[in-house]
Amino acid sequence: MCDCIFLQQFLFVLLAHFFKILQHIDINVLRYINHNRLTFFDAFFIFTTDVATLICYSSAVILLLAAYAKRDFLLRRKSWLLLVGLILNSAIADIVKNIIRRPRPFTTYPFIHNLVNVHTSSFPSGHTAEVFMLAISVSILFSKHKWAMFFAWCWAVIIAYSRMDLGVHYPSDILGSIIISCIVAFGFINLMTKLGFLQQPIYVDWKRANK
Repeated sequence: MCDCIFLQQFLFVLLAHFFKILQHIDINVLRYINHNRLTFFDAFFIFTTDVATLICYSSAVILLLAAYAKRDFLLRRKSWLLLVGLILNSAIADIVKNIIRRPRPFTTYPFIHNLVNVHTSSFPSGHTAEVFMLAISVSILFSKHKWAMFFAWCWAVIIAYSRMDLGVHYPSDILGSIIISCIVAFGFINLMTKLGFLQQPIYVDWKRANK
């Protein structure tokens, strides 16, 4: 019994030390990015982070409207998957954010320069979750359109970096968002594909069939 208690205490101390090391790496990487940023790009990164959500959702909506205008069944279904996937991923990220409630880095470490006003928790990064959900979904659903994939991934990398550059997220916040987006994107799209959501319905002309 004593051996079990000792082992539990040892593992707890070891785990606490491990997370302390990770936090040390986390803040040092963020400090390097934040303190060595090119201030010339501050306005650009503030602008991109402000419009990130708008661009993600408007891209899906515009694609959906175009699909209805063209009466393209497959494009319409893929656009719905893209839009619903973005909403689902954002909801999951918000739930995780409200459960973990990690303080923002500039709150815990005053030497981090905060360039934008934020009042929510830090982990995970909602902006990063959105843009990577878009990039991963586009790569799965529209793999033949290399130009769309290229722009989606460039946009995702820019937004993810901007969140650290502006001092509002740790690198682990970014990594956590990417992992969540990967799981949701692959899981949701694969599930809907297996359920036949992307299959063209077969219409039977019963008048001809009965002749």
